Amino acid sequence: MKITVILIALFISFLWGYPPIILKHLLIKFDKTTVIIIEGLLYLLFLIFLIIYKSDTFTKDVKKINYVDMGLFFLTAVFGGFLANFLYMYLLEDNDSYIITALVCISPLFTLMLAYLFTKEKITIYGVLGTILIVLGILLVSYNDKDYKPEGFLLFL
Repeated sequence: MKITVILIALFISFLWGYPPIILKHLLIKFDKTTVIIIEGLLYLLFLIFLIIYKSDTFTKDVKKINYVDMGLFFLTAVFGGFLANFLYMYLLEDNDSYIITALVCISPLFTLMLAYLFTKEKITIYGVLGTILIVLGILLVSYNDKDYKPEGFLLFL
């Protein structure tokens, strides 16, 4: 893997890493619905700029969308975007941001399984071991709170 890919991926992780802190602050003052709506409106504004900037590509691609494609867009937008974001805000509102973010980041486990099942991506021992280490690391972080009970973690294993 190229170093550029790794650096960009780490930058994306940083971009995804700081919003929970800001969101936690905003959720103290505003209801989660308000936060989601304002975020969505700002996201829409940037999408409009992107549509204008890439109007030729967008127009060409829109013409190719069929019912199956529209269903897939719907699934990712409603479940992967809206519902996941709403539930994330719900959890973030009353819990430590670093713990909720760590738990939410268990997604590589699901991505690994679903990619293998639906897109026939190749899974190597490194992918499996890496995913296991991610999950174990996330479990350790999630038990890093004042109510930590070691016996609960041992029972989970």
